[in-house]
Amino acid sequence: MAICIVDDIVENIGVTAPYYALQNLNVTDDEVKAEIPVEQPMDDEYGVISGAEVGRHLAVLGACALAKSSSKEKHYYIVKSAVLKNIYEGEVRDSNLIGAAKTLTIDKKSGSISSVLSCRDGTPLFTLDATYLIMKAPLFEKLFRAKRQLFDSGQYNPYRKAFPLRDIKCIDGIAEARLGPLEPKDCNGHFISYPCIPVAIIMHGLSRLAGRLLSKIVGVEHAPYRGMYADVNATHFAFAGETVRMVVKYSCRKGYEYEFFCEALSETGVTYGSMTARLEYRG
Repeated sequence: MAICIVDDIVENIGVTAPYYALQNLNVTDDEVKAEIPVEQPMDDEYGVISGAEVGRHLAVLGACALAKSSSKEKHYYIVKSAVLKNIYEGEVRDSNLIGAAKTLTIDKKSGSISSVLSCRDGTPLFTLDATYLIMKAPLFEKLFRAKRQLFDSGQYNPYRKAFPLRDIKCIDGIAEARLGPLEPKDCNGHFISYPCIPVAIIMHGLSRLAGRLLSKIVGVEHAPYRGMYADVNATHFAFAGETVRMVVKYSCRKGYEYEFFCEALSETGVTYGSMTARLEYRG
């Protein structure tokens, strides 16, 4: 596929570097593929890459797949729902990762994709199926003009850090904490002039809070866990300057997997997003 077509896709998906971190994007008739970097700290999660970061990269790759199939102008590909599955049972030490995504459905306002993250040798590690709201740039800019901020974050990459959780409380199977408020630079690349807190940052915070609650449940400080499953729904944007209130509730245990229902809320109770997550702990 001609380089200019790859460039057109990257320019038309609404997100930019450093949030867009795919390397060597390759476009074929059937799918898009790219090399996937590992940037986000793992905290108590173990493996070669955090589940939240897998979601970030594969969602961006899915946007590229949709952009390949849609009109050649700038759109915002906004994830509305996604299911992430950890499908590899063994230990993985190879951090040379490849993502592949293909379009399942697409029309003028919505689309869906299927994607997989694999080792370079082809061993599949994670799958992500996602649905998107597709919005033309003029409409997006009209709807969110009140959130427009001009700022220059340069090369600063906030996706190499874990943002601190404040006011953490774990009582009777419920954990609560606050994230932020973040600065515009902390949303660098998501989106230009409209600093929206990425779902990947919010879900990383919720996963870490679920890990804290897991530690309380099993009675082990910093209990190591693997993220096995996440069913994510994104409802409203959270923007820089807003505090995200996080609530995680323990649901049940199935074998080695502990299930949690997680919500991200505004200070006034508006739901930014929710997630049902299963964490594996083997003691």
